[in-house]
Amino acid sequence: MNSKQKFWTFIFSGVVLFILLLTSLIVFLKIEYNFYLYLLLIWGIFLLLILITFILYFGVINFSKSRELVKKSFNNLIEEVISNNHLGLIIYDNEFQIIWTSKLIKTSFSNDLIGTKISDFFKYYDCDISNFHKYVDINFTKDNQIFQAQFLPIQNTVVIKDITSENIIKREVKDLKPVVGELEIDNYNLYQSILSEEQLFMINKVVIDVLNECVNKYNIIYRQYTNGKFILFLDEKTLEKFKKTKFNIFIEINKLIENSDINKLSLSLGFATGWTSLKEKFEEAKKALIHSQSRGGDQVTIFSNHSQPIYYGSHTELISDNNRTKIKAITEILINKLSSDNIENVIIYGHKNADLDALGSACGIYEIALAYNKKPYLCMNTFDSTTNLLIQKKEFKDYKFIHPKYVDGLINERTLVVMVDNSDILRSDYSDGLLNVQRNNIFVFDHHRQGKIIDFAPKSNIYIETTCSSASEIITEIYMFLTHKIYLKPFIAQLLLNGIYLDTSQFSRITSKRTFDACALLESKGASISVSTDLLKIDNDTAIKVSKLLENLTEVKTGYYLAYSDQEYSNDVISIASNEVLRVKGRIASFVVGKLEKSNLYKLSARGLDANIQIICEAVGGGGHFSAAAAETNEDLDTFIDNIKHAINTIEKR
Repeated sequence: MNSKQKFWTFIFSGVVLFILLLTSLIVFLKIEYNFYLYLLLIWGIFLLLILITFILYFGVINFSKSRELVKKSFNNLIEEVISNNHLGLIIYDNEFQIIWTSKLIKTSFSNDLIGTKISDFFKYYDCDISNFHKYVDINFTKDNQIFQAQFLPIQNTVVIKDITSENIIKREVKDLKPVVGELEIDNYNLYQSILSEEQLFMINKVVIDVLNECVNKYNIIYRQYTNGKFILFLDEKTLEKFKKTKFNIFIEINKLIENSDINKLSLSLGFATGWTSLKEKFEEAKKALIHSQSRGGDQVTIFSNHSQPIYYGSHTELISDNNRTKIKAITEILINKLSSDNIENVIIYGHKNADLDALGSACGIYEIALAYNKKPYLCMNTFDSTTNLLIQKKEFKDYKFIHPKYVDGLINERTLVVMVDNSDILRSDYSDGLLNVQRNNIFVFDHHRQGKIIDFAPKSNIYIETTCSSASEIITEIYMFLTHKIYLKPFIAQLLLNGIYLDTSQFSRITSKRTFDACALLESKGASISVSTDLLKIDNDTAIKVSKLLENLTEVKTGYYLAYSDQEYSNDVISIASNEVLRVKGRIASFVVGKLEKSNLYKLSARGLDANIQIICEAVGGGGHFSAAAAETNEDLDTFIDNIKHAINTIEKR
């Protein structure tokens, strides 16, 4: 019976009752008194009233039942809609006790949640709901299902959604996203000039065999587009698999030639992920490869548009390439700039607490700028103790050292900026030193492994060669290629030799044929090794400080030694102490920490023998070279030391 039928039933019953009552009243008034007739009439009216009452009663009952049925059907419909959309509802009272749950909650969790504290329910699934009085979302799992709970505190309601399928779809979409990579055999040009055809064939075969193994094992394809260079196509899932193995299939490729007469084989790789445009991915993969090479090769760099670069590998140092094509090319670009009438001022930056290498290379550029009738300025006003003593000599009285606060007044479209022994302006004495400088007028000459992406200068103006011993070696090579022959003063030659001598630890590390060629040129121009040796000798006071700094030297892990102190020391003393640790046989790496003089900073100086200590220093906010690196921090000493120990113990031995 629908609502319209029920309405007319009640109307009809009311009218009939009214007519019966009215008829009975008329009969009662019109007919003569007869007891039996009256009794029969009253009894008939009574029966009619009972009949009408029954009709009305069952009508009301039927109406109520139909209303309840409609309500129940509606609730069931809502339940079905909610459940079919993988939604569940929990309603709780002001005491945070559950008073009602929907079908999905009962089927997926429990039928017996009424009266349970809402916090106890979520605590069972290891969920922290300390902020559930706010509008927050949390995810939790149960029996391999993933749920999302949304808290609506004003409504005393928790909406729980089964997002298992959604997560699977998202993961599949992410896993199938394309990734572009580039691979290059390190030192391939050098190998072409020094290896036989059979050896070169073996190198190519080993690399291609590794790539074919990857094709069979993972979802990846490759193409060789020129000798020693490959383009890779893969997906995110495959990239994640490579990450889990730390790209060992590429990083450990040298093991495949151990039984051959080839001394070394390593690869540099760059991957790009995240960008929607394939063109952008190609470009970023190329940049990632170049970044791997600028950090010393033998490693993998991953670029993404939603995270910082990620690095893997770097087990060894590259073989020095005697090919000077790159340095010759950038020398020509530099000289063209200096020869132009459009350049008037040349500002030269080193790094904070400039050492002998930063000073020597900066002064080398200073003299070249002078030779081309430019106005050079050295923006360097912090030095280590050895360098600070050196610049007091009379030979420096004519050099223009400029304070950072005066630099802005010199910068215009006719200003050339040269960075030496440093590729990060934030590490110089003036962090805003590149503001308003034209991009094409910025040059970088450095030998440290690149920590950041350089986007402030064109690629053609950047020379970062990690196989060079020092920035002074690089600047010396520039002198070799100057078409406009410049007189190399004995004083400048000595400064450059000092820089090389310092950064090679008296020729005990990071040396190559090019290093000794540079030294030979400098000695022919009047420089002397004995002068450099005497300059780097330490006095008795320094020796005592070094000894005190190393009092608590301990072995953190096999071959890795750490010493630290909260006493103030000069940058020189900390560096000397770090070198001193490795004078003992069997020690692989040294880490020495001291508080810098007149500063709230702690300085870490690290040295390594066939160990990549650069990545350890990077882990605590520093950087540097494969076997010589450093870091500074304003953290308290205990925190800094804990971070260093953690980095040493968690980063795989290189």
